[in-house]
Amino acid sequence: MNFVEFQFLNDEGSRKEALQSLLGCSGALLKKHFSSSELSRPVGARDKLRLPLDLVNHMRINPQYVGPQVSILKETKEYLAVHKPSLIHCHPLVYSDQDTVLNALLEQKKFDSLHVNMENYDRGLLYRLDYETSGVLILAKEQSLYDRMRSDFENQMKEKIYLAIVEGDFNKEGKWFHYFKSSGAKGAKQKVSDFDGPDMHEGILEVTKLASKNQKSLVKVTLKTGLRHQIRAQLAHLGFPILGDELYGGGKASRLFLHAWIYNWGEIIQDNEADQFSDYFDMAEFK
Repeated sequence: MNFVEFQFLNDEGSRKEALQSLLGCSGALLKKHFSSSELSRPVGARDKLRLPLDLVNHMRINPQYVGPQVSILKETKEYLAVHKPSLIHCHPLVYSDQDTVLNALLEQKKFDSLHVNMENYDRGLLYRLDYETSGVLILAKEQSLYDRMRSDFENQMKEKIYLAIVEGDFNKEGKWFHYFKSSGAKGAKQKVSDFDGPDMHEGILEVTKLASKNQKSLVKVTLKTGLRHQIRAQLAHLGFPILGDELYGGGKASRLFLHAWIYNWGEIIQDNEADQFSDYFDMAEFK
């Protein structure tokens, strides 16, 4: 059921006034669920109103999780590190979302990791991974750690290492500097250039080839900055799109082969699911 029904006991003025009093929510949030004419209607005693659960439970996380296992890599009193599988989101956008890491943590009763940054749906996440990307994901369990890391993430996070399988025999090892200009549209490609320009942001990464077989290469990427789709866009710009990344020109595959392997801010968190990347050379994609 996606709605809950309320019955008002007294005259409550307009629907907007009644709902703001009942739910403690903003007018902007109400406008996402009701038209202006609906919100201006009067509310009388014994009137009934069906309210979307996404509105009633705004900023709450659904305790039901739908997706592959989210395993715990390491937990301390300050943070929680987990393995994020491919093809799930990091955090919900509305209560009805169930295919995210945070849903999985709530289902596992990891409450401490969800009590930071309560006014936002990303809670204690120190960074995000794309829906298609797997690997290590870290959540702060204490507000002080969250504030320190998010205020200066590029300097606090000393090393970010990813593994990727790309199309072709990779031959462009080294450090690369490119310039990004986002279209702004959700899910759209990043525009990448070799030259700086207005409203562009510098993206830096370093790439090392680890192995090559059947016109596919396994590469290690050390990420120096953290722009949206950065690794995907830069590798494609270099002429080596990631296998399975059809948005950036990669061939079809069982998944997008990008994995967040190691994050290091003085403590090293490593996702050993990366060991499977070596096995992928024996899969159908490489025959």
